[in-house]
Amino acid sequence: MDTFDPAAQVSDAMREEAKLNPNGWVYVITGSYGPNDGVPPEAIMGAWKVDGAGTIIDGSFLKNPKYKG
Repeated sequence: MDTFDPAAQVSDAMREEAKLNPNGWVYVITGSYGPNDGVPPEAIMGAWKVDGAGTIIDGSFLKNPKYKG
């Protein structure tokens, strides 16, 4: 069984989210949270840095030390 590794794999959904967040971050979250829900730090695997053009920066994934997956 293949395991998704967010530090090595960027999904199409992440790329689309990056376009909406130039100069921001795209977070990898586990669990079911709506757009207006608060997400606890333990549910955030980490995040990708996004450049000014809305593109995820290769190698920029930062793991969240508080993640409990």
